[in-house]
Amino acid sequence: MSVGSKVAIKLERVTAGYLTAARGWRSLRRRLEVVLNNVSLEVYNGERVVIIGESGSGKSTLLRVVLGLLKPLRGRVVVLGKEVYSLPWSERVRVLRAVGYVPQDPYKALNPSLKIRYSLMEPLEALGIGDPEGRMARVLRLVQLSEEVMNYYPTDLSGGMRQRVLIARAVIHDPEILVLDEPTSALDVSIQAQIINLINDLYEKLNLTVLVVTHDLGVAQYLADRAVILYKGEIVEEGFFEDVLHSPRNNYTKLLIKSYRASI
Repeated sequence: MSVGSKVAIKLERVTAGYLTAARGWRSLRRRLEVVLNNVSLEVYNGERVVIIGESGSGKSTLLRVVLGLLKPLRGRVVVLGKEVYSLPWSERVRVLRAVGYVPQDPYKALNPSLKIRYSLMEPLEALGIGDPEGRMARVLRLVQLSEEVMNYYPTDLSGGMRQRVLIARAVIHDPEILVLDEPTSALDVSIQAQIINLINDLYEKLNLTVLVVTHDLGVAQYLADRAVILYKGEIVEEGFFEDVLHSPRNNYTKLLIKSYRASI
């Protein structure tokens, strides 16, 4: 799929973090922990960008910022031309309706007490979208699951099937952008390739812009047009994936690639 000239996601000098509890002398104080520091990033329409970094690098925090869930301490976040955190909540929701999100752990992300039917219906009800039966049938075909799955509970499904359900839930409302947090990390190696192929298939069929975070270069190479290396909350390198893989400039990137090559 061709990459457009319009920017789908833009982070401009974003600094973000959390208040954490810190026990001091005879008191419990709140301390600000900065996780992302002065991060700028652009993702173009139709592009596949993978954020690569180790645990604690700030990958998931970056996604929370993009998804409208964590207001930055400083900086601007623009999604499809709208500055997300300057909007009233009702308008922010309308903008972010164009974003589908796949959380990290398929074993925890689905409510075990709900049949798959109701998990798929949740985003439709939240966004006020009609024709749930038709949409559920269509999206299950897209992720290569039978309609019978709607009557199962998550515990009836394998990890790979649960991940397919999560992907189905993320695209059931026809988003323009698909955001995935470590989409294969909880899966067996034999299943990982199937999920990667599915993501790329949906990217083509649905004309999506895709943003993925992962610690795994082996996964990234099959999902990325462009790679962004995140280290201790800062972007230390970015470029076309093959350029980064074969001609890294940053020392951390070189170490990451050396470690990856030693593991295969």
